[in-house]
Amino acid sequence: IVLFARSENPGLGDNTTPPKANLQNGEPFDHWHAAVAINVCGTELGPIQDGATDPLGIHTHGDGLAHIHPFTRTAAGDRATMGKYFDQVGFTITDEGFQLPDGMTTEDGGTTVREGETTCGGADGEVVMAYWSDAATAAGTEPDEIIRSGFEDIRFTEDGAAYTVAFVAEGSTDIAAPSAAAEIATLGAADGGAAPTGAGTDPATATVPTEGG
Repeated sequence: IVLFARSENPGLGDNTTPPKANLQNGEPFDHWHAAVAINVCGTELGPIQDGATDPLGIHTHGDGLAHIHPFTRTAAGDRATMGKYFDQVGFTITDEGFQLPDGMTTEDGGTTVREGETTCGGADGEVVMAYWSDAATAAGTEPDEIIRSGFEDIRFTEDGAAYTVAFVAEGSTDIAAPSAAAEIATLGAADGGAAPTGAGTDPATATVPTEGG
């Protein structure tokens, strides 16, 4: 019993805040999806590819989605952050710029985007994160929120959201939702998880994921 308790990350609190981890103990857990894209000066890059292994249960299938079904409480609840997804796919970001994952480049073949160096049509640019709570209806709409700092600390707070990491002309709010956003229900259901049903829902509490680590 002591060994089992230690293996479940003691000191991290209970497993009641979504997304809940699958601790293989029979308790409900979550299997979420979010559309995620990288966009530089109006051009969507990608799709983002996954790392070699996934120890935490936050990854991608190269389908334009982040698949969020934590294997451990270290990646669940308040700890289910964009930073864990970025680490998994090899994407490095700060408030001033980002380094693209291996194999991904901008239109001109670059791998690094940085404020003060990269421009959009000659205009100074900035790094932002655009967020839509409902990916399925995000296409052609303005973001619900534009975040300008602390990108790695952004939490996954609902199933079926959309996020675009964008380098845009300073002050611009003209940011496109991820191209995969409109297909999130189909893409999400294809991997064994429940199809997203909208913000604030918990559709996967009875679904056992079929993805590998």
